[in-house]
Parts: sequence; C-alpha cells; structure tokens
Amino acid sequence: MTLSSSDYMDETSSTVLMNAFQEACARHDISPDGDDGADLLTVLTYAFQKGMTTKDRLLAFAMNLTGK
Repeated sequence: MTLSSSDYMDETSSTVLMNAFQEACARHDISPDGDDGADLLTVLTYAFQKGMTTKDRLLAFAMNLTGK
C-alpha cells in the first residue's frame, strides 16, 4: 500500500490536535500517558480526521465525552 502526502497529518494540524489533547487532559484530570489518555487521543484523532479541526471544537467534544 502506498500512502500519498495527503494521508499524513501536517505539522500545523498535528499541533492543533496535540494542544487540544493536552488541554483536555489537564482540564479533566486525565493522565496523557494512561489508558484514559490513550483512549481520549484515539477519539480526538478520529474526530479530527472527520473534520473537527479546531482546538475549541475538539475541547468541546472532549467535554461532552467526559461529562464535565
């Protein structure tokens, strides 16, 4: 299988996703290195790939997921 350049996340997108993940972990007392952090990153990455590409939208989504 060959991947094109559009299959990779660019540096700016990666930064948005990681900043949202780190802030969501801090706000919701989730260890980024733990199982909950891994699960949150998986869900946020999927949401990002499906078009939720701003930090604010990702954080709101995380808030809805955690119920906090």
